[in-house]
Amino acid sequence: MLRLIAHRGFAATHPENTVRAVWLAAADADAIEVDARRCGSGEVVAIHDETVDRVTDGTGAVADLTAEELAELSVQRSGAGVPTLEAVAAAVPAGVGLVVELKEPGLASAVLEAVAGVDDLVVCSFLPAALRQCRAVDPDVALALNVVEATGLEEALDLGCAGVQPNVEACSPGFVQQAHEASLRVTPWTVEDRETARALRASGVDGIIADRADVDG
Repeated sequence: MLRLIAHRGFAATHPENTVRAVWLAAADADAIEVDARRCGSGEVVAIHDETVDRVTDGTGAVADLTAEELAELSVQRSGAGVPTLEAVAAAVPAGVGLVVELKEPGLASAVLEAVAGVDDLVVCSFLPAALRQCRAVDPDVALALNVVEATGLEEALDLGCAGVQPNVEACSPGFVQQAHEASLRVTPWTVEDRETARALRASGVDGIIADRADVDG
């Protein structure tokens, strides 16, 4: 069965990386994907960009704002603030997984502590150093290496990853076959339409990271 992962909580239809998005996406998704970075008061928060400018009604660097200040912003005019990763993890219902993308190194201990109550967890990143830090903190945590090109399989294996998450344009049937031969799961990003989802399903991927729930209809 193809695993449907809600990219930032189905960012095309819900206010991305918010607790509200988690609640709404959980009705349709097998897992929720969120981004993680550290804010100015030290907590790990769920937000993609280094600044709040694109996604909220505020301005400034996430690293310069406190968790309280971030919570008071409005993400994509929804009224929902930028949450801590701990709040996101607490909102994930039983039976739904969580995929956390590390946007910067140095988050391993804080992230794993924040999501300690999640049973179905994958930590992913484009940054091998960030994944290596997670492996050092928890030898058993499931890791996935994000890649843009059809490369990275050897590095993923070296890191002890369970899977790779390639850009959809790099996710050819040949790449999927090579990954599976190396016992790596393949979950491409970001799927935005049914045609792409059907092609990826035919290539044998294990899951898709999608911006909307109806791509896998």
